[in-house]
Amino acid sequence: MRRIAWLVVFASCVLSFADVVLPSLFTDHAVLRRSDRTPVFGKASPGEAVSVTIGSVRGETKAGDDGAWRVNLDLTKLGAEPYELTVKGNNTLVVKDVLVGEVWLCSGQSNMQFSMNGEERAKELIQASANKQIRLFKIRLAWSLKAKDDVEARWEVVDPSNVGRFSAVGYLFGKELQAALGGAIGLIDNSWGGSAVESWVTLDQLRGEDKDLEQWSEKTYDTFVNYDARRDEYIKAYDEWLKSCGRTRPDFARNAPAQDAKWVENQRLSQRTFNGDGIVWFKKSINVTEGQAKSGFSISLGQFGAPVATYIDGKWQHGSKHSTAVAGNHVSVFVKGGTVAAGKHELLLRVWATEKNFRITRPGRFSGAGTFEDGWSMCVEPYPALTDAQLKSRPDRPAFKADVNKVPELLYNALIVPLYPYAISGTIWYQGCTNAGRPRQYPAAIRAMVRQWRKGFESEFPFYYCQLANYQGKNADAGAAGWGEIRVGQEGVLTLPKTGQAILIDVGEANDIHPLDKLTVAQRLAALALNQTYGKKDLPYSGPVVKTVKAEGSKVRVTFDFVYDGLEARQLPETYWLAKVRNDKKPLVRNSPDSQVEGFALCGADGKWQWANASIEGNDVVVWSDAVAKPVKIRYAFQSNPTCNLYNKPGFPAGPFEKPVK
Repeated sequence: MRRIAWLVVFASCVLSFADVVLPSLFTDHAVLRRSDRTPVFGKASPGEAVSVTIGSVRGETKAGDDGAWRVNLDLTKLGAEPYELTVKGNNTLVVKDVLVGEVWLCSGQSNMQFSMNGEERAKELIQASANKQIRLFKIRLAWSLKAKDDVEARWEVVDPSNVGRFSAVGYLFGKELQAALGGAIGLIDNSWGGSAVESWVTLDQLRGEDKDLEQWSEKTYDTFVNYDARRDEYIKAYDEWLKSCGRTRPDFARNAPAQDAKWVENQRLSQRTFNGDGIVWFKKSINVTEGQAKSGFSISLGQFGAPVATYIDGKWQHGSKHSTAVAGNHVSVFVKGGTVAAGKHELLLRVWATEKNFRITRPGRFSGAGTFEDGWSMCVEPYPALTDAQLKSRPDRPAFKADVNKVPELLYNALIVPLYPYAISGTIWYQGCTNAGRPRQYPAAIRAMVRQWRKGFESEFPFYYCQLANYQGKNADAGAAGWGEIRVGQEGVLTLPKTGQAILIDVGEANDIHPLDKLTVAQRLAALALNQTYGKKDLPYSGPVVKTVKAEGSKVRVTFDFVYDGLEARQLPETYWLAKVRNDKKPLVRNSPDSQVEGFALCGADGKWQWANASIEGNDVVVWSDAVAKPVKIRYAFQSNPTCNLYNKPGFPAGPFEKPVK
């Protein structure tokens, strides 16, 4: 009987392996790119004969030794109607409602991931979104140390029920293309908020591009991969060191400070630094509602750099089991419904703050009801100070591993490799905030990524990207660079063919890194694609770009390309946006109030930047400052959130730059 059961299981496995399998890219409602070499691919039994048919086009092949198969189809003559894609091997698969058209990959970090539900015109745009010619493929986020075979997603026909969850920039870009080109548009969204560009490319590809980039990438990857082993080794060494110093791990069974402890009231929990004080107690009164008492509630305390225990009315709720070495995670406690009655209760924290420079950061929340950092009472039970010899013998703490979306190749393996070699028309990319602190490394990293993607997709596809929008507070210092450096770094990708950038220096918000205006972003990306990829050469697609910079005595003449019908200085508003989501504005104070063009600064041999006046003369801008007799450098819109107003007549803004004066 057992032998028969085993044979049944074995036979089912063989049959399952023999079946032709398609990746999730080939599901109902898919869009295949119209080209003379469009791949259809999947898995089957080694050596299995596979045929693929769509409309009048047919191809045949055999699966390789690894079971992989691929057929390249000429789809250039197929029409606009929906087709069935039929794949036959030992079994038959039929993919329904397949269109042939254009396919664009939409990737990057949170401003690409930002959904249509958050766009400032969301209600009207979503209501009018139904369009059978636009299809969405939103990939569920994943990461992997090794290359994966598939992603988790399915194609959907755009309508108001699904577009709200999709990338706003991606959908609106596709909408602009479809309106201009007609035909089918497929959009693939695999963006991940907070991701570093290095996470989208392999470690091997990053090597040799830039020495500092290579060192950062290797260290970040090594720290992530080997962290657990180093942590365990460190905990052992740290516990031995504690014993040698006459200290042990905290006894979290204890739920009250010493009776002679002195409490200090009205203390702030977060942004506090301790210097090896000992055991630190915090207490606060909380009010539990009837609903919270019934269904349960959460307590989010913030980011702790040391073990912490949580008590309600003296009853232990939560405690960290590790020593200071591996603390640092966000401490959140969930209290089950029915365990705490409605009304006032005492929340008590015991923090084992025996290390120097221990900090509590990131203020927490009590069931989402505002920040949870003020109004605490605090007392300290001191430990005897450690001697210099004891401090010197302390084991070195291992570096904490980075988030998965910042580690080289982890997103590439899970979210890019499984798409190869699906035929794409191009990529739009919105990323850079995470890399803003390392602007010099960015050009090499982004070029490495584009090269690797083009190799994997077997195509020198167009790559159009967003320069970072204006963000953060206004700065009256003409020498402040801020995000000007990363924006200039982003231009490094333009050394590669078939690339272009959308300037967004006028769509941002000072206090919101996710500006709500994604339609303007999409329109500028679409203008690039329509002109450069689809041959609509009469369509403007760029703001003014510096051509030459020349000294004229104490003045500087800047000549621009892409002026189209001419340059213009737009009237500056009286206010600027802090955050549209809160309808929050602030009065705008100009740096050069008498200037026609705002945003220019000049620097002399002394290295000091001064705000400058500027006026338009034909296709040129003439710049001068009474404080700089002989300019050697010139800047425009170089701050994180610059005040600037230079455009061409079609309405595209000039981008930030810094140039030597010759």
